[in-house]
Amino acid sequence: MQFFLTYLNNIFGNQHLLLAVTSVFLIFKCYILFKLISQSNKKIHLYSSWLFLILVLIGSSISDLTWIFCIIRSLWLPTIDYRIYLFTIRIAWGLTAIQFQSLALFLEKLVDQSTKFNIRQKIFIIISGGFFCLPIIFAFINFNCRQTADRPIIELLIRNAEIYYLFFILMPLTIILVVWKTYAQQLPRILKKQVKILLPIAILPIWISELLQNFPQVLSHYWETNSYSAVCLSTIFLTFAMYFCTRRVIALRFLNLRSHVEAKASFSFIHDFKDVLEKLSHATTNNELEHITQTLFKESFNIPLNKTHLYFRQEKGNSDQKIKSLVESFFSLHGQDEQSAKILIYDEITFNNFYEKNEYNKLLITFLETIDADIFMPIYEKNNMTAYIIVERHARLKSFYGNTERDEMVVYASYLGNIIHLFQTHDINALAKQEKELKDELYHKHQEINQYKESIRSFLRTTKEKEIGIIFYQNRRFIFGNKAAREMIQININLQEGHHLTKALKNIARQVEEYKAPVTHFALDCNGNKLVLSGVSNLDKNNVIITVYYPEITDIIKKQTELLNDPTKWDYLLYLETTESGKLVNKLIPGSGEMLLNFKINLLQTTLSKKGILLEMPSDDVMATVEIIHHISLREKLYHLKLQGPSHSNETIIKLFGVNPLFGAAVTEKPILEELSEAGTLFIENVHLLDVESQEYLAEFLRYGAYRRYKSNQKIPSTARVICSTNQNLQTLVHEGTFSKELLQEFKKTTIYLPSLLTLSEDELYALAEGFTEQVIQSQPLKNLLELTDADKVRIADTRPVSLHELKNKVQQLLALKSKKNLVYDETQFDPAFQLSDPQLMQAARLGKHALKDSKIMAMLWNKFKSQAKIATFLGVNRSSVNRRCKDYHLNS
Repeated sequence: MQFFLTYLNNIFGNQHLLLAVTSVFLIFKCYILFKLISQSNKKIHLYSSWLFLILVLIGSSISDLTWIFCIIRSLWLPTIDYRIYLFTIRIAWGLTAIQFQSLALFLEKLVDQSTKFNIRQKIFIIISGGFFCLPIIFAFINFNCRQTADRPIIELLIRNAEIYYLFFILMPLTIILVVWKTYAQQLPRILKKQVKILLPIAILPIWISELLQNFPQVLSHYWETNSYSAVCLSTIFLTFAMYFCTRRVIALRFLNLRSHVEAKASFSFIHDFKDVLEKLSHATTNNELEHITQTLFKESFNIPLNKTHLYFRQEKGNSDQKIKSLVESFFSLHGQDEQSAKILIYDEITFNNFYEKNEYNKLLITFLETIDADIFMPIYEKNNMTAYIIVERHARLKSFYGNTERDEMVVYASYLGNIIHLFQTHDINALAKQEKELKDELYHKHQEINQYKESIRSFLRTTKEKEIGIIFYQNRRFIFGNKAAREMIQININLQEGHHLTKALKNIARQVEEYKAPVTHFALDCNGNKLVLSGVSNLDKNNVIITVYYPEITDIIKKQTELLNDPTKWDYLLYLETTESGKLVNKLIPGSGEMLLNFKINLLQTTLSKKGILLEMPSDDVMATVEIIHHISLREKLYHLKLQGPSHSNETIIKLFGVNPLFGAAVTEKPILEELSEAGTLFIENVHLLDVESQEYLAEFLRYGAYRRYKSNQKIPSTARVICSTNQNLQTLVHEGTFSKELLQEFKKTTIYLPSLLTLSEDELYALAEGFTEQVIQSQPLKNLLELTDADKVRIADTRPVSLHELKNKVQQLLALKSKKNLVYDETQFDPAFQLSDPQLMQAARLGKHALKDSKIMAMLWNKFKSQAKIATFLGVNRSSVNRRCKDYHLNS
């Protein structure tokens, strides 16, 4: 212990260090003194505590100046007259009595509203005054004292008496009284917090440091009597203590210098408030607004959910009518006075009333105590209070509500006031529905624009092909009339009789010769691009002239405009022929008759929107259509919910929408609509088997674009796309009460009905069968051999398949049978993706084993199948090859 004290004495007993530390502390106290005096423009000078604190700082600063003067004299100016040195010391002794007497009175008046002094205080003031006057008298009367030995003994006795009085009588008694008053009296909570900070962090360290300076010998006889070490250490600790204490206490409205408790800005509130604004935009009920308010106050202000309440003035049947009646009574009597009040905070008002007692503050305190509230925040709309937020008393015991939090609450209240006004003056559900419809319409227009741009780009790519090819047909032979025709056709028409271009040209020539009238058809060149073939009769030379050129926009539209039920949808004819989305739809249904064409346009138009869709078609064709819609919508995840029978439990509704945590704490999985919110599609097969309550929830989601958890009123936005299918007459089910009328109303706007193949004309059915034939056979030389004959078409028409899937199977079986009869089955290359409907799987199937080289395709296959064996079977390769590629691409196995 002695060694440690000696070590400290060697370090902190250095006079240079003491000079630096004391100077810093003096500057800091002068800064505080300047700040306090600068507040004199307010009424703060009426507070006796303010004056006593000024005296404390002045006395302490003079004491520091004395120490600085003594150290400078000891280090650099030892020749300064001892009389001046002693004069300064005596003045500092006298001011020490004033300093600690002022400190004692400051503490007592801080917790006492009385401006008068009691008997004890008057006695102490007289004693302290005596200890102040005596050193001053000695300083002037005994000024010529030239050495320490000449100083009168009574002066030293008075000094010791002053030390014992200040540090063993005055300060301990003051501290005990202040602590007793703090806990015994009903002081404002802010003031109690100030005292709890000041006593342990500032007052007690000052008291202890002065003891160390005046009684250093109690520690060890190794400690020097000049007290340099004690003064240096105590000054360092006091500097940090005063800095910390000042920041904490000033933030708590010290001496009512500030109008509100201060606090740092919370970034979390800004982040949370963005989410709150989005939730407010989707709220449709008062209960939702209250839940949003409670959640915000919990996450941003650390107030428990059950301590925050939102009351609506016009709402009836509220559970706590007592609170509402008290509030209404208060505002009916004092409403005009409270129009300017944005927020009432109990701790702030009680603190104001402690320093400035008035009837207005007493009235507010009584009101808040009556409703047992820490915070009362009225919500106004055009100077009319429509609602109010109440935070219960003692909702947050460990901290106060700062000025930043106060402003954040007021900002939230202003936004909430607009929402409540909207609730009361408009049909919020209708507005939410209108907003959803506007967003859907905007999205649909955006998609249409993209399709139009893609169509234009497809024509721009062929603008360089301005030439028109000319072909002559005479005596059953074709003759190229120019170079452009040869470049566009690219085959020997006279030799390759089975090629589709040869067939198209012969068909045109035959019709022109037979009817002597112009004929125009579309065909595909060898690269899959559309060509326009137009034939006219040349009577002078007895031949047919066929022109060949790449089509313009009008060429595509004119051909099928007369088949449209709605002529205004001519632009979708363009999209079907020129865009990737249109090509996918044409691949699904390769026919071009009136019924099928209007179905394809309806399908494409509905797919380009993001509304919910109802599919009414044979079950075999549903999945293929769903996958086309999902792919065109550019969505990533497809969830298939297949209902096998009527759902009577809550399992399905909880799986789709989730459940209120109060009723389903054990449910840990996210609801499907939340999982699919970003870029997902929900397909509900046999939607008529959903229970009616689930149908109501689904109708609400389709109408507003936000869903509610089961047994909850809070709306959660989601952008998941919903596709449903049914094979029942839903109107009949509505009459029977087993299907939701609201859900049927939503589906009526976007129902996709596939015409029954049983009702198609023979020409449309034949064209559809020929389209599937073109898709299934990859080998061009065999297409002529395996094409459907008239007898084959009649056979298909006689059996009349019900679905597209069944027709595709019949065509494939018929072609396979024909290839076996012609002994070319092994040479025939049937399209491996013919029976597939997913565009991604179709691409992988056509690549076959080459798909193993593409990491993206392999990742897609893994996400689809989740099995290496299934991937190997699908691609027709060994499982070991798939396993090796999965390891290379780091796919889970």
